[in-house]
Amino acid sequence: MDDQSQFAYDVFISYSHADKDWVRGELLKRLEASSLRVCIDYRDFQPGAPSVTEMERAVLASRKTVLVLTPDYVASAWTEFETLMLQTLDPAARQRRIIPLLKARVELPLRIRYLNYADFSDPQDQALAWTRLLNALGASTIAPPGAPPTPPPPTASATPDLQVLRQKLIDRCSEGDLRDVCFVMGIDDENYPKAKGDFVRELLQDLKRRDRLPELMDALRREKPWVLR
Repeated sequence: MDDQSQFAYDVFISYSHADKDWVRGELLKRLEASSLRVCIDYRDFQPGAPSVTEMERAVLASRKTVLVLTPDYVASAWTEFETLMLQTLDPAARQRRIIPLLKARVELPLRIRYLNYADFSDPQDQALAWTRLLNALGASTIAPPGAPPTPPPPTASATPDLQVLRQKLIDRCSEGDLRDVCFVMGIDDENYPKAKGDFVRELLQDLKRRDRLPELMDALRREKPWVLR
């Protein structure tokens, strides 16, 4: 498996918004229930940033990218751009950076057709398709459909080791992740430093002074479960 420490995410989901109900309602939940750190546009792209630069950031920051293949996906110019960007990083597919997921039967373009895919198009083979997909993504656990992410022990949020937590936040969170957590907790992050390490240090110091560290742990468990693994 690739060295996970060099990536903020395990997998980026590239999909057509026409397929968002299945992607957000089933695929995203299943991947995160299997302890994978997932990047998805509607949640992890930074507001106000150009879509092109956020696509590039997601591709570079993710160990793998899943292509949710449907007729709408193949017809989309944006998804074509994402796929071509990915293939410049691994043109011969030696690193297995691209994982095709065939959700509906469609004539695939040559740039994708040469890759093996996880076939979700046949309802009779869903269990096998999930197993193949999660194995390809290097999931540490393979959760059954609908299973929620496994929470840490109840005492984990009560007395966090600040040094360990700080390093996890720096290594495993993007700037967008950190600001998402601040938003969920109702924290105005505009006055924190821009550099990620300084941002995390001051955030933790502030929350410790205000006795809100357990609340942070709960927010991370709900919103960014991979951070506390």
